[in-house]
Amino acid sequence: MPALVRTDDVRRQNTRSIIQVLRRHGCVSRTEIVEYTGLSPATVSTITSTLITDGLLLSRSELGKSQETVSRRGRPRVTLSLNPEIGCIVVIVLSINKLTAWLQDYSGQVLAKANDHFESRSATADDFEHYLLRIVTRLMRQQAGSPIPLRYISLGVQGVVDAGGQIMLWSPMTTLLNLPLGEMLHKAFNVPVWVANDCNMAAEALHWQDSQRFGDDFAAILLGSGIGMGLVLKGRRFIGRQSSAAEFGHMVHAMEEGALCRCGQYGCVEAYVGDYAIWRRVSGLPETSPPVSEIDPVAMIDLARRAHENEGVEREAYREAGRALGKALRSLFALIDPITIAFIGGGVRAFDLMEPEIRNALRHNGNMLEASDVTLYCYEDSQALIHLGCAMTTLQTLDRTLGIGE
Repeated sequence: MPALVRTDDVRRQNTRSIIQVLRRHGCVSRTEIVEYTGLSPATVSTITSTLITDGLLLSRSELGKSQETVSRRGRPRVTLSLNPEIGCIVVIVLSINKLTAWLQDYSGQVLAKANDHFESRSATADDFEHYLLRIVTRLMRQQAGSPIPLRYISLGVQGVVDAGGQIMLWSPMTTLLNLPLGEMLHKAFNVPVWVANDCNMAAEALHWQDSQRFGDDFAAILLGSGIGMGLVLKGRRFIGRQSSAAEFGHMVHAMEEGALCRCGQYGCVEAYVGDYAIWRRVSGLPETSPPVSEIDPVAMIDLARRAHENEGVEREAYREAGRALGKALRSLFALIDPITIAFIGGGVRAFDLMEPEIRNALRHNGNMLEASDVTLYCYEDSQALIHLGCAMTTLQTLDRTLGIGE
């Protein structure tokens, strides 16, 4: 029996499509919205008129002599945009020793940005609360003129988050467990707060940027100080029963007497692929030696350069990382079938040295998978993706609180 399509559901979906176009492109005409969405002119006119009446959209006439600003009938071109004064959001990306935050209005425009450096490994829970509250307050004070009300705060964090999006259960940035980051911020600013795993947010960003390439089934794997994964299956971000889950970096690569991982266990994929693992091997240290807490990014850039220039321990370290990645992907694909993979972060600088080992491991997959059938992409700027994913997810959540798409 065919599924019934409710008129309200169709209207909600069409409204979401129009809002997304406005966030992507800024000021656009109704004609352009029709072109971008494929909706009928009548549908676009009806929905946008309602949104203007509700104060969510702004309409203006662009007067000018050029053909670009005047229609064929000589009328001024009327453009629509999201009303930035509806409210603002704060997006925070929290990683080892670093805190970066952005203030954005309802249209997605960045109004201000701030950074803090703090010793996260030695920080207490009170320290985390202090730095979080301070950076949000600093951003809010940077608004010029009449301040836009704060509506939502989101955090993309390096670590495991509870399924409810409020508590950082574990993170390599600190020895503390079960940090109630959401409660800290909600108590201070009285707005909804959402805490998410950083790799999950990178996956959201890839889907937002290119839904053709990153559609219903794909993964974003972070290669950097840690190894993480954001997994999308059948169009939905994978979340565990109790946590953000999908801890790709802590899948087992070596069963016994493996390398020491930053999580305290032995033999994890991350203990062979993470920056500290590559650094440890190049430095000639035993696999069981404690991982260094932080490596200067410039030092890792130089290490990758040396690996490209000459055969030696640097190049072999990346090859071993590729073998570990390939084995882990082979195990993942055995469970869910092959999917598109995006590697993100500073580790992709030497991806060309790892890729042959990855594909060689995939050739030995039990389902006779051809390694060439797996599509792999690389994106070096992981922070930009994490920020974008947090921002777009938060703004879409704000839409629902305003009754859009509900």
